[in-house]
Amino acid sequence: MDSTISVSKGCFVFKKPNKEKNKRKSKSKKQLTTNQPESELWHTTYIDIWNDVKSKIDDLTGSIYSKFISETVDFLTTSNITTNQYIPTACLLTGVNLPDHESLFGLLATNLEKSQPPVIVATLFSEHFSSVKNAVISMVSQLLNPNDDDSDFDEEMDESLNAVVKRSECTISTLIEWYSHQPTGTRVAILVKDYEMCQQTALQNFILLLSCYIKEIPIVLAIGIATSISNLHNSLPHHVVTKLKVKMFVSEASVVFLNNIMDQVFLKPDCSFYLGGRILEYVTEVFLYYNFSIKQFIESLKFCLMEHFYLKPLNCICVAHESAQGALFDSLDKKTLEEITKLRSTNYKYKIDNNFKETFLQLIRELKACIDDFHIGLRVLHILVVDLPHSPLGTQLREMYSTAMKKHIIDNTSFKMCLQLLKFLSKDDLLAKFDKIIHVFKNIKNNERAKTAIKLVQGYVKRLEESHLNNLVIVEDKPQEKPKDNLQAISRSQFKRKLIDNVKLEDTRPMTEFEKARSETLDNLTEVILRCFLVPPTTMPLNELLIFDDLPSIRRKIVGEDRAAQYTAFVNPQHYLDCDCCELEFTEQIFKTMPDISIVYKLHLESRFDQINIYDWLQKFISIVGPDQNDDDNDDDIDPVLQSRFVRAVNELQHLGYIRPSKYKADHVQRLTCGSC
Repeated sequence: MDSTISVSKGCFVFKKPNKEKNKRKSKSKKQLTTNQPESELWHTTYIDIWNDVKSKIDDLTGSIYSKFISETVDFLTTSNITTNQYIPTACLLTGVNLPDHESLFGLLATNLEKSQPPVIVATLFSEHFSSVKNAVISMVSQLLNPNDDDSDFDEEMDESLNAVVKRSECTISTLIEWYSHQPTGTRVAILVKDYEMCQQTALQNFILLLSCYIKEIPIVLAIGIATSISNLHNSLPHHVVTKLKVKMFVSEASVVFLNNIMDQVFLKPDCSFYLGGRILEYVTEVFLYYNFSIKQFIESLKFCLMEHFYLKPLNCICVAHESAQGALFDSLDKKTLEEITKLRSTNYKYKIDNNFKETFLQLIRELKACIDDFHIGLRVLHILVVDLPHSPLGTQLREMYSTAMKKHIIDNTSFKMCLQLLKFLSKDDLLAKFDKIIHVFKNIKNNERAKTAIKLVQGYVKRLEESHLNNLVIVEDKPQEKPKDNLQAISRSQFKRKLIDNVKLEDTRPMTEFEKARSETLDNLTEVILRCFLVPPTTMPLNELLIFDDLPSIRRKIVGEDRAAQYTAFVNPQHYLDCDCCELEFTEQIFKTMPDISIVYKLHLESRFDQINIYDWLQKFISIVGPDQNDDDNDDDIDPVLQSRFVRAVNELQHLGYIRPSKYKADHVQRLTCGSC
């Protein structure tokens, strides 16, 4: 919808923002962020854990982006700029994860400014390419005033221009004069963030304009493309493409970032925040099916962390250091302690007595030990099944984590299928997997169960190495049941089951030493090691205090239902305002104390047709808000205050997409929704 076209046919004035007023606003925002409840236990715990997680994520993101950024910077800083009007252009294939592009281009701009020779950067967005003049003004203003923030172009474009350089002076000639005073070898980099959304005609003319001045100013381009490189050649004509010396750079896919963040940050026993299987599945589905944004995925996990610790001192005590847990536990009141006895995982069998503190601390230690063993078993399981055909348990650690958190994965049918496939592995492949498993156990320190597991696995390896591939195993004489000749069955399923049983009884093929050792080794590994290490922590007492798995509490908060929330706010504003004057006995009630937009919305629902008469709509609104107006003899004498309130509410409905001006009647509007849709 255009900013100056509405139902009221209004005329709006766009004033230049006041710099002093904006400065006062920014100061007030800083004061609000500094006065946070640092003394509260939950907030302090949340800040400490999130700072630790955030630092690990930043280090991991920098290491993943490092090659992509370094190669791009090398190309833009070392490419030969000739005088034949060719502009070195780096095409950055960043994928469809649009919310992450801003951080990526910010990182690229920072590295370019730190490079040698020096590079001065200007970042242009799609809104800058409404015209060539607009793009040139934005580019020149950023280059001449590098300390100004031009991110909010629509509202503060005039503020981005320093008083030294007026808007009328932001031209190419001014840029050439400015560049003559820069150090020798300085380059100018223009970053175009969202190429697909730019107006192509303005972008083409902008590129042609830059190519004309490549002799005076060494300009390089970096274009962010979300689709494919073919889109660049398809959208730009030949005479424009020939002005560019293009080199393609491909960043890692978003899924790679997701897997690395989960494997190296959250799915490690040293992380103080543990996710449940349902929560991890949900946030992963939101990432894969909604936005592919790592930034929003991290924000979702941050919200889960906040929800887990908010006003819950018991959860904070559990993640505290063991030396501080006793003192923190003594500071709890009796009401908080009673919450422990009401947890579902405790089965209501613990009572507050003299030994309650020791029992609680002991249960927390056992739960943490179970979580440590669980992560060890998960790494071992991942080594065993990651490369199996058809991947019954998935290929990523997060997929196995979600499955193993719900119930014991050894009893899962998918794991049984994996075990059958493992019994077909060759000797070399199986020994290679066991070597990796031994390496995992050796990296674990201060764990007695891991030390015992190493000895068992080493014994398995020794037996496999000593077994021969060709020597048949002599089986002792055992009475074997003969296959039953009677195959009569009532149903097809029973007939199928009898056939399978007969085939098993008839399978008397002799096994080699290796086949027997492989089968028995895998069975022992499953029952002796994996079954002990992969006990789901969610089956342990007090697991709710350490593992966040409350999916209903965050489902609607992470992926909001905008239309449903708007409908609730319009139909029942008391739900959000929490006021007594708007409390409804039934949904269709309308009170004059309701917000104007709620009254107008409920009135527009009463229309049986798509076309709504604005005058009739106004009369109904006045009959509710100002009933005294109906007593006047002259119906045309309407209170201008009530009329302006009505027009403002109607314009808000139009802005939200519920109505639009009718194409057939000037005094009507068209309804675009039906009921609560």
